[in-house]
Amino acid sequence: MKFKAPLVTLGAGLVVAGVLYTLNVDLSNDVAKNRAAANQAASTAAPAAASTQPAADPPPSTAPASSAPAGDGSGNAAQQGTVTYAGAVDGGAASLAIVVNNGKAIAYVCDGKKAEAWLNGTMANGQIDLTGAKGSLKGTYGGGQVKGTVTAGTKSWGFTVKVAAAPSGLYRSAASLRDKLDASWVVLPDGRQVGVQTKNGETSEAPPFDVNSRTATVDGTKVPIEAGNPNASSGY
Repeated sequence: MKFKAPLVTLGAGLVVAGVLYTLNVDLSNDVAKNRAAANQAASTAAPAAASTQPAADPPPSTAPASSAPAGDGSGNAAQQGTVTYAGAVDGGAASLAIVVNNGKAIAYVCDGKKAEAWLNGTMANGQIDLTGAKGSLKGTYGGGQVKGTVTAGTKSWGFTVKVAAAPSGLYRSAASLRDKLDASWVVLPDGRQVGVQTKNGETSEAPPFDVNSRTATVDGTKVPIEAGNPNASSGY
């Protein structure tokens, strides 16, 4: 009976210890649960916050602005640079050459017999409008070609002529020597020359000339031949 009191005391201590242990475990679990819930809330809020941020403006483009190549006939402003168009009219009854430089244009059309006309005017905004003492030319240009209608005297033809490389183009004997030879030519892309000369008031087929030296021989004398120039004071 003497040991009863200590045993009771020991038992009470064990009970208290068990209660404290249980409370400590529960408290630790609650802390862990609270931390997990806080972490979950933070991870959920982060994407939501990111999604509410305004989208950043895209960086400015560094690609250069496109532009039409000079002299290709595709722009809406005045035709730039010097470009030559040459070819036969529809049906092949006459030949035509056009030279344009910065919006100013000249043309020569002839049938190689009698009909011919020198023309000058403008070539801009996709349109070409040329006139002369013996005819006229109206049309459109773009994509490396000119298309329209040309007249020489009483004759009229439709045409589509394309950009041509030298020596294609239009030519005329030098003004200072036209008392010896007054002639004009269209040189076609295949090298053929179609021209008319005036002599003693009569027109006829022009003699051939050397496209390399730009001379024609008349009565044993070489006469200089000039390429048509839109910027010449006379227009050709």
